[in-house]
Formats: sequence, C-alpha cells, structure tokens
Amino acid sequence: MERTIEMTFKILALIIFISSTGLMAVLYLVPQFLEKPSHIVLKQKGRFELRQYEDILLSSVKVSGDQYSALRSGFKPLAEYIFAREREGDKISMTAPVMQSSGETENEWVVSFSMPSKYHKVSLPDPSNDRVYAEEIKQITAAVLRFSGHADQRLLDSKTELLSDWIEATGYRIISKPKYLFYNPPRTPGFLKRNEVMLIVDNERVGD
Repeated sequence: MERTIEMTFKILALIIFISSTGLMAVLYLVPQFLEKPSHIVLKQKGRFELRQYEDILLSSVKVSGDQYSALRSGFKPLAEYIFAREREGDKISMTAPVMQSSGETENEWVVSFSMPSKYHKVSLPDPSNDRVYAEEIKQITAAVLRFSGHADQRLLDSKTELLSDWIEATGYRIISKPKYLFYNPPRTPGFLKRNEVMLIVDNERVGD
C-alpha cells in the first residue's frame, strides 16, 4: 500500500514537472517566432547594443498610474484592437515587444504594440476605441540594454542608468526618454524573461 502511494506521488510529481516545464518552454519560445521591428546591430558589447532601426509603426494608448499598473491597463485595449474584439475587420498578428515610455505629464505612460511590417499608417484598421491611435517612429539609432528578471521600476531605473553610462562612454548623445521593451507574457518566470531598455541617440557621435 505504501509503495503504491509513493509511486502515485512520484507519477504526479513527474506530470507536474513535465507540465510546468512545457509551459515555461512555450512562454519562452513563442515570442522568438513573433515579428519584431526590423533593425541591424551597429555595435555590441555584452548585453549592450547600438541598433539602426527601420521605420516602426505603432498602435498606442495613453494611460495613467505607476509603471506596472499602467503597462497592464494599456495592454488590454491594444489586445482588444489587434484581436478585433470590438471592431470590424481582420485580426492583426501579434508582434513583440510591448513598448512603454513615460508620457508628457506625471504618472502618464504610453503603451504600444508594433504593427506587422505589411501595414502602413493608412492601411491599419480603424479602432473602435478612440484611445487607441497610430504613430510612426522614423528610422532611428538606438542604444539598448538587454536583461532578464521581473522588470519593476527600480530595476528599469538601474538598467537605464547603466545604459546611459555606456552611451556616454561610446561618445553618443541621448535624445529621448527611455523606452521599456517587454518580449514575454507576464506569467513567464523572471529568469526566462527578455526585457530591454532603449534610448534613442543622435546619429553623430559627440566630437565627430
């Protein structure tokens, strides 16, 4: 009897392990196959990169609150838009990453999804929610720091400071507020998450 119970627990433990491992694999791997904004890497040092981006088309929404709550509240109307839950027309393919940057006033944030490359601003479906709007980021040069973990404001601030120091050391000038890039679903374990801080820089280095 005891051996039967012990064997049952072992089997249950194995099933739980396989299920959780499979879920983690899905959470980690799926974003790898999503379309991302097109860019080339101009310079790299460890997890720091200097990238040249092509034009990026975004669907965005402005929300208020702290960084984390704003990201959550901004995600919902954008997801409803791309999945055509409250509008006519076809669904829009999911992309990565979700972008977030501070707005023009205190506690205001802009949360954005990049749109698939087949769309232009005039060809995007009209949103039923007037909070959702399209915007374009023209070709940019940006410095980016990649990191893992649960990206709360404290971690984002520390990574932004590290990125700023690297930019200064490479001789470029920052011309934007930081943008936070999140590639994985919220339930992804922190060690599997891909996060990035981005700062747009002037194309010309200081002193050139």
